[in-house]
Amino acid sequence: MKSDVHKFILHHQLIEQGDLVIVATSGGPDSVALLHYLWSMKDFYGIKVAACHVHHQLRGEESDEDARYVNRFCEERGIELEIKRIDVKRYARDHNLGTQFAARELRYDFFKELLSKQPRSKLATGHHGDDQIETMLMKLTRGSVPLHTYGIPVWRPVGDGMIIRPFLGITKEQIEHYCNEASLHPRRDSSNNSTAYTRNRFRQEVLPFLKKENPMVHTHIQRKYEWEKDDHDFLMVLAEKEKSTIVLKESEQNVTISQNAFLRIDLPLQRRVIHLILSYLYGKNSPFMTSIHIEQVLDLLHREKPSAELHFSNDVNVRRDYDLCHFTKKERTIEVAEERPLVIPGVVSSKSWIIQSYVTDNLDIVEEDNQILLDFHALSSSLIVRTKKTNDRMHCRGMDGTKKIGRLFIDRKISKRDRERWPIVVSDDGQILWVPFLHRSKVAAVGQHTKKIIVLTCVRLTEDAW
Repeated sequence: MKSDVHKFILHHQLIEQGDLVIVATSGGPDSVALLHYLWSMKDFYGIKVAACHVHHQLRGEESDEDARYVNRFCEERGIELEIKRIDVKRYARDHNLGTQFAARELRYDFFKELLSKQPRSKLATGHHGDDQIETMLMKLTRGSVPLHTYGIPVWRPVGDGMIIRPFLGITKEQIEHYCNEASLHPRRDSSNNSTAYTRNRFRQEVLPFLKKENPMVHTHIQRKYEWEKDDHDFLMVLAEKEKSTIVLKESEQNVTISQNAFLRIDLPLQRRVIHLILSYLYGKNSPFMTSIHIEQVLDLLHREKPSAELHFSNDVNVRRDYDLCHFTKKERTIEVAEERPLVIPGVVSSKSWIIQSYVTDNLDIVEEDNQILLDFHALSSSLIVRTKKTNDRMHCRGMDGTKKIGRLFIDRKISKRDRERWPIVVSDDGQILWVPFLHRSKVAAVGQHTKKIIVLTCVRLTEDAW
C-alpha cells in the first residue's frame, strides 16, 4: 500500500516540502490509516502533520467514543488535534436541509476555518478507490449533471487552502491490511452497515460484483475520471473560444447568438456553448441543468421552423427568430400559484430547488430525509409541482383529518417570503402529496400491495426560495 500511495502523491503533486497537512480523522479505518501513514512519513516528505475531528452529535455515545479514540490516538503520537462539535440536527432544521447535506455544509465550514488559520496548509481526507467507484456509479445511475465531471477530485480548492485525497489510488482492502500490519484498531461506524443509505447499497451489492470481475477496477475508474476531467477542461476552453465567435449581443439579462454560426461548430462544442450561456444567465445560483434542457435548445436551433420558444425555470427563455436566437432572463416578479409538470421519471428545477422522480421495483428502499416514496399504481404518469394556494390542505401522515399548509409553514417557522415560493407536489386530481422537508401525505402511501415505487427527491441548493 505504501508504495501505491507514494506513487499517487508524487504523480498528482499533492504534497510539497514544508506543507502542513491536516488529516480529517473520523476514527474509522480510512482516516486513521491516512493519519498514521502521513505521520510516519512526515520526515520523508518534509511536512508537518496535524489532525481534526468533527463531532456530528448524531450517534450519541458512539460519537463521543469516536472523539475520545481520535484524541487518544493523537496524544500517543504527539499529533496536534482540533475537535469541532457541530449540531447537525439543529442546522438541518433551521435551514430546511436533509441531515447529510447539513453535515457536509458544517464540515466544510470547519475545514475552511482551519485552512484560513494556517499558511501553506492542506486538508487530507481518507477517500479511497472504492469510494470513487461508488460515487461515479451512483451519479451515473441517478443521472449526473451534464458537462460536468463526476466523481471525487484528487484535489480541490477550499477557502484559502485545498483538500487532497492521497488514498484514491488504493482500495478499502489495502487500507484494512495496512491497519492490521500497523496494529491499528480503528473505530467502526454502525451506520455503514445500514441499507437505508444509497452508498451502502452500492457498496454491499454492486462493488463486490465489479471486483470479482476485475480486482483492479478501481484503477480503471480513477483513470477514467482523470482522463475525462482533462477532456472536459480542454473542450470547455474550446467552447469558450467558439462562443465568442457566435455571440452577437451580450448583457446581464440577454445573450443573442447567430444560428448559422452556431451550426457550423461541432456538436460536442454546441452542447457546451449552450451550457455556458445558460450558466452565465443564471449566475452562481445556476439550477440543475439536465441533458434534456440542452437537447431542447439544440432541437430549437437545428429545426427548419424559423420561430420557436422555450421557457425554463427562473424566467429564463430561449427564443428563435430566423437566424437569431435570444437567451433572455427576465427580472423575477412574485408568482401566484406557479405550476410546473413533473413527468415520471423526470426533473423540475429552479434557482434553489431540484425535484427529481424515478420508478423502482426495489421494495426494500428506505425513505431518506429529502424523499417521499409513493405507490406507482396509485398515481398517474405525471405530477404537478406548484406554490401554495390559499385553502391548501393535506392529509398528513401520522395525523387524523387534514392540516392547512399555511399553518404547517407557520408551525415550522418558515418565513413569509419562503412560504410564497416553497415547492408543493400535487397529484393531477389536486391532492397534495408532499411539502418537501416539512411533511408527507397519506395519499398513495406505499403498502403491502405495492409493486412499484415512485421516488421523489428534493434538493435545496441555496438559501433563496423557489
